[in-house]
Amino acid sequence: MKKVLATDLDGTLFYPKQVKRCISKKNVKFLQDWIDDGNKLVLVTSRSYEFTHKLKDEINRDFDHINCTSSQVYVDDKLVRDIYMDKTALKEILDYIGEVCKPIAYLMTTKNYQLVIRQNKPVSKFIFFFYKLWNFFQFKYREKWIISNEIFDDELNNGECYKVMVFYGFKKGNKKLAKEMNKVLREKYPTIESSWTTIVNELTPVGCDKGSGLEFYTNYLGVDPSDVICVGDSGNDISMFNRYYENSYCMKHGYSSVKKYAKHTISRIYKLRKLVLKGEQK
Repeated sequence: MKKVLATDLDGTLFYPKQVKRCISKKNVKFLQDWIDDGNKLVLVTSRSYEFTHKLKDEINRDFDHINCTSSQVYVDDKLVRDIYMDKTALKEILDYIGEVCKPIAYLMTTKNYQLVIRQNKPVSKFIFFFYKLWNFFQFKYREKWIISNEIFDDELNNGECYKVMVFYGFKKGNKKLAKEMNKVLREKYPTIESSWTTIVNELTPVGCDKGSGLEFYTNYLGVDPSDVICVGDSGNDISMFNRYYENSYCMKHGYSSVKKYAKHTISRIYKLRKLVLKGEQK
């Protein structure tokens, strides 16, 4: 093994967005050359394994998966890390968030569901129509989802939960709210991991952030930290940047509050061809 490339998906490998495919042809060609040269690729994402596994049709090569912000880690399609959230702690946290912020919805990924959504506020048929329309135009990026407060509550009480996303809505100021709430949750509830992405807070089991997941993965494979390259664009990628700073890349369109944690910036994944694959990184 030579090196490991760990990349986020949305806003990173999926940038710019395509219509008929998830990953641009130039990015795919770079990844194929990267793997063919004896290197490893691991996708590090909050998305489910069911979603990332489908990307094999586009990349047409074998790769590994760090899913649900590292609650799950797959090596050679074998599940080697599988961690659920503490139900009692999660219920307490969601009650607190509901009281303080009154978010529009919670989105949960469990062993049984890729995405089950709980509505905390009544949503008009007009808004719901446009949400379904928006979801339709996600094309290849769509994940299977179901809206059911009853199923959500049952999974919360009896299921095995990997991740919860707290959605605050599109109102002005919610980006700032998500970022501020992330700080509050990290200080108030050390029994979970919290991160933020634009207008969403992401909750995972304690010890399950992208950085710790990538560290688990590289330790499992026996990879030297200096041989790890990580790329991301948002708040939940900061933990990767911190652990692998020397070879960390943030997308140029990322927030300045995120870019400051990475050593390098890059506009497209395939630009790593010159910087890393050809050994020309300065």
